[in-house]
Amino acid sequence: STGTGKSTLMSLLLRLADPQQGIVTVGGKDIRDITVASLRRNVAIATQENILFTASVLENIRYAVPEADRDTVIAAARIACADEFINQLSQGYETPLGERATKLSTGQRQRIVIARALVKDSPILILDEPTAALDAETELRVMENLRQWGESRCVFLITHRLSTIRQAHNVLYLRDGRVAAFGPHDQLARDNDAYRSFIEAETGMSLGTQS
Repeated sequence: STGTGKSTLMSLLLRLADPQQGIVTVGGKDIRDITVASLRRNVAIATQENILFTASVLENIRYAVPEADRDTVIAAARIACADEFINQLSQGYETPLGERATKLSTGQRQRIVIARALVKDSPILILDEPTAALDAETELRVMENLRQWGESRCVFLITHRLSTIRQAHNVLYLRDGRVAAFGPHDQLARDNDAYRSFIEAETGMSLGTQS
């Protein structure tokens, strides 16, 4: 639920804060033994704020990787389902977005931000409410593309949307700042009372109890 610490937990991975107890490891190595620069080179993040600049669509997508070529940018845009609407803009990928990218809808801005994270081609990707502004059909397409792209990567989805949660191999359910459940969605919905209550509240449907 909102305010339970989802984004805060991910901030530990980026070393925006360090845990007071315990450690965060990547590949079995304490991230405090890795330089911050090296750590962040290997992590990409797309936030729900959808921050874009007045530059062209092309420059916005390759903002974190200025040397990325056009083909790489287009490939990332296709995964994010942004290529289709970008090509309809007056100058395609060269279209200036202007102040606050007001030419684009919230969902279009969100897809460009996802494409920007994908261009980095990092082994770890953090998506903070990545599909909050997308319609159900577009969300399904984006998530399927991300599933294929992320097969050899670690992808964190920060969300409270059930449609997005269902796409994950494992769910880390936070409640009141603590881990209340961890495991596959279907298993937790069946066996974990706290998680089942959350799903029932989101859907308005009773899942019953396991006998």
